[in-house]
Amino acid sequence: MKKYIKYIEGIYERKWLTNNGPLVKELTARLEAYLGVKNLLLVSSGTMALQIAFRIKNLQQKNVISTPFTFQATYSALEWQGAHVDFCDIDSKTWNMDPYLLEEQLSSGKKIDCVVPVHTFGNSCEVEHLQKLQEKYKFSLIYDAAHALTTLDDKGKSILTYGDISCFSLHATKLFHTVEGGALVFKNDRELETAKQMINFGLDGELASKPGINGKLSEFHAAMGLAILDDLPLIEEDRARQKDFYNSQLQSNVSFQTYTNSEKVSPSYMPILFDQVSKLELTLNRMNNANIYPRRYFYPSLNRMPIVVKKQTEVSMPNAESVSQRILCLPLYYGQKNTQIEKICDFIP
Repeated sequence: MKKYIKYIEGIYERKWLTNNGPLVKELTARLEAYLGVKNLLLVSSGTMALQIAFRIKNLQQKNVISTPFTFQATYSALEWQGAHVDFCDIDSKTWNMDPYLLEEQLSSGKKIDCVVPVHTFGNSCEVEHLQKLQEKYKFSLIYDAAHALTTLDDKGKSILTYGDISCFSLHATKLFHTVEGGALVFKNDRELETAKQMINFGLDGELASKPGINGKLSEFHAAMGLAILDDLPLIEEDRARQKDFYNSQLQSNVSFQTYTNSEKVSPSYMPILFDQVSKLELTLNRMNNANIYPRRYFYPSLNRMPIVVKKQTEVSMPNAESVSQRILCLPLYYGQKNTQIEKICDFIP
């Protein structure tokens, strides 16, 4: 808190509250260095990051494939841009888009303009496989990396460097946050410059040369990010410890996500998978009665959401539907003690 207040005092001393101020620039540079990426652009939310990416790739009236096992924002941002969205089911173990099922869809003859996979709960997609499919079928590849800020591949490289664009969230519920915020990492330098203009009303100097929106991150939000960034290694270490302890306590009760050849998976969530929906519901009821509130991510799967069912013929996504009905994310936050984790685990049959 003291560190954050010091940053806030500096904002008022400079009288520069927003519009690409010095704290936004500092946070951008420090995040690029910390994550090992370039062409990073901070924006006002993770959803804004997705909207900018989809606008950059001009997806209006274009055919897009995404995953049904993700937060609503992934789909809504595509709908907002006027894209035609189909789903590809997930792998039942990794919970990411299944690249083999994706190839079946790509080979059907329908022109696909963009694929939007999600690194679910920080677990990286099969990025090399997807890259080969992109080269073969010539689609844009945009990753929703909302949970995968610090995930590394098996070579120690940031997962954010894959695809044409990676988008991630800096919402207060995330491992690292700016209260509200998000960011993009671009492979193409020109797309970065276009995005910078787009989030500032489309202005080029004083003149608007293209449509734009107000998607900037303020100095106050950047201050929160800077205050947290120094402690991020400690936060990651503590949450990773908690995940290991959960695993040791629950390995005979539930199943866990299978990781995809990652050297490091960002410790953003603690998802567990029950073998029966009834066990999940019993656990949820027990915990809620004890004022413990785990969350059912991502339930129901998007193909069963009313917004989707209204727009398209109902399509079964058996893996996503099955996993979404049986998954529960347990409390995971900095400073949680093993005694609290033991108490939580006692509620799980």
